[in-house]
Amino acid sequence: MIGRRIGDELSVRRIAIILSAAVFLVPIAFVVMIRDPLSQPLGIDFSLYRDVAARWLAGGSYFEPRQLAGPYAIEAGDVLYPPVALWLFLPFVVVPAVLWWALPLGATAWAIWRLRPRPEVWPLLALCVAWPTTLLKTWTGNPVIWAVAALALGMLYRWPSVFVLLKTSLFPFALFGANRRSWWIALAVLVVLSLPFGALWVDWVASVVNSRGGGPLYSALEIPMLLLPLVAWAGRTRPGHPNGGHTFAPNTSAA
Repeated sequence: MIGRRIGDELSVRRIAIILSAAVFLVPIAFVVMIRDPLSQPLGIDFSLYRDVAARWLAGGSYFEPRQLAGPYAIEAGDVLYPPVALWLFLPFVVVPAVLWWALPLGATAWAIWRLRPRPEVWPLLALCVAWPTTLLKTWTGNPVIWAVAALALGMLYRWPSVFVLLKTSLFPFALFGANRRSWWIALAVLVVLSLPFGALWVDWVASVVNSRGGGPLYSALEIPMLLLPLVAWAGRTRPGHPNGGHTFAPNTSAA
């Protein structure tokens, strides 16, 4: 009986690995078939927000003047992140650029490893990773990779999910863990961190209201990126599961 169960588990793992590998044929085929698939330079989004932070630190503007002057069509280089995101951008004016990728990607990978998702969900995880927008946003260093990391850590500790709010168009994902006291404490911390930017919030509201081409589905293509940690959490290995793993179980008290 035990030998048969082990055999069944190995079969499931083999199938999961094969299907997961097959998913990655899609972006490979895309790169092979499409001319100049990576027309976006490596780290272009990271460079944008690092330079915006440096400009603001030197006394310049955070938003482009045309964003505040009236209705405008969203173009590359326009800043739509709330002012509180400067706490994320400012350190990278001086720290090594590689940490912009290493920290959020490492945190996401670590959190998913701690969840130990079952083989049945591996193909779905692979799909989230192989999703073209995931690869593109990671390549360009878009700040959404930090939102993914915040949600991934939120799967373990709940309160980090609050910081998905740095990407306001994905705010529903920030609600994961809102039934915990620690989540509300983190939200209060985020509010306190927002206070020093004062009137810059008025400019942010103006820039969002004036923008054209955004709308509620502005970040829709990024949703699979946020689904990555959610799928891992939904398919996490639970105590007593035949795979023999255990769910990472942080404090489940009122906090």
